[in-house]
Amino acid sequence: MNLEQQLKGNFKFIVFFLLGVVLSFGLPPYSVSTLCFLVFPSILYLLKLNNTDPFKNFFIFGTLFGFGYFVCSLYWISYSLNFDPAVAILKPFAIIFLPFALSLFYGAGFYLFRRFFNFGFYFVLNFAIVLSVIEFIRSWLTGFSWNLIVYSLSDQLQSIQLLNLVGTYGLNFLAILFFSFPYLFFNENKRKSTNRMLVFIALLAVNYIYGNERLKNQLQEKDYQIVFVQPNEGLMEIYNYEDDYIKNLIKISDPLSKSDHAIFLWPEGSYSFKGKNNFNQLIQGQFKAKQKIVLGGNTSKEDKIFNSFNTFSSDGKLVGRYNKLHLVPFGEFIPLESLLTKLNLKKVTFGYQSFSRGESRKVLNINGLKVLPLICYEVIDSGALNLNNEMFDVILNISEDGWFNKSIGTHQHYTHSIFRAIEEGKQIIRSTNQGLSASIDPLGKVLSVSSLDKQTVLQSKIYLLKNKTVFSVLGNLMFFFLILLGLLIQLILKRYLKLR
Repeated sequence: MNLEQQLKGNFKFIVFFLLGVVLSFGLPPYSVSTLCFLVFPSILYLLKLNNTDPFKNFFIFGTLFGFGYFVCSLYWISYSLNFDPAVAILKPFAIIFLPFALSLFYGAGFYLFRRFFNFGFYFVLNFAIVLSVIEFIRSWLTGFSWNLIVYSLSDQLQSIQLLNLVGTYGLNFLAILFFSFPYLFFNENKRKSTNRMLVFIALLAVNYIYGNERLKNQLQEKDYQIVFVQPNEGLMEIYNYEDDYIKNLIKISDPLSKSDHAIFLWPEGSYSFKGKNNFNQLIQGQFKAKQKIVLGGNTSKEDKIFNSFNTFSSDGKLVGRYNKLHLVPFGEFIPLESLLTKLNLKKVTFGYQSFSRGESRKVLNINGLKVLPLICYEVIDSGALNLNNEMFDVILNISEDGWFNKSIGTHQHYTHSIFRAIEEGKQIIRSTNQGLSASIDPLGKVLSVSSLDKQTVLQSKIYLLKNKTVFSVLGNLMFFFLILLGLLIQLILKRYLKLR
């Protein structure tokens, strides 16, 4: 039996799963994006080779491919369940069932592709349209836009500058299209193959030149000093000895040696402000009069608790607060809580009560600096950051990536910050207790980044891009425009060819 016959037999199911596994190494921290140019043409070849299979087989193909991809790129989620025996029961869910549930979207995409499109001239374009739309729907329905295929380009700064125009979902469509394009090189007509290669190379070159030129943009400097720290403390030590944790943050921040108007950015979950606490006493006399402290902490109002972004003056007065909007299912709240708590399930973070969702995300004024606050997971929400369309100068993101145990999830989370900075044309400064704290300018350049293993204190000025990005104005409408354009091109060409 030759290879083609094997790929039309049951062996093809294993191959689809293995292609998903291989694709996972395109993502950070490996970022071997060249693998994508192998995986996607292989998928298209297999789909066309088996185009007479029942529709249900295409659903299985997509599901197996997606499962291989997600099970190898999201296994780290189970690490967050190592800190509390009460949530250990969720490990099979994190390792197997979550990747399987996400893979069903790819199954649906492959099914729809086979059901409504043919394997003709527009085969590659339609595949990119269907898969990118499915990834958008997956992100919208689950609130989990993690590991979109475009993140394979995360270490190629010139190549992702298009984010400022089309955003992550738009670039995801273009990335899938170009990753799949080499499939068209394998044509019996050598002239056609050569022409397609030349078009492919030209388009890649144009994108690279555009990105390279955009990176030459001059940024306006705003004379603020942001001091952001990474303490690298253990989660249990913070939870059990939070006063000592604050003392350590003050010590390594060394406020009295910093500028009079310095803003200190400390990680998510640094302190619990529920009920009586010692925070005011801990910071008294430790800061200059006009300095500000930004830190994450648990707060309460009536019978609700919140994951909050808090801003304090040097004397301990609260001058700004934002309560997190995008909560992590099972991480910060239990869906259908009244039912599932009867099964003794609790959220992953410490304590049994679920966090409540905040009311809105508003820009905070901190020493005259207009700050868009984001807590942890919220930085993944492409096109849904500045919900009130307010003017702001910088994005401050606080996080606690200690839950990821210095795994590949840490790098994946950090990568989202680079994408959001380019999309919004705004600098992002993130502070996390463990993980990768960083200052990223409005063009996605990393100005400074911490080590995974060392206690780090970094400082950054604020840099502004002169003009708004197209994406910051139009958001994900740009993605829908590209999809519509792809469909219109087909209709126009079909009519033109028919008239000829």
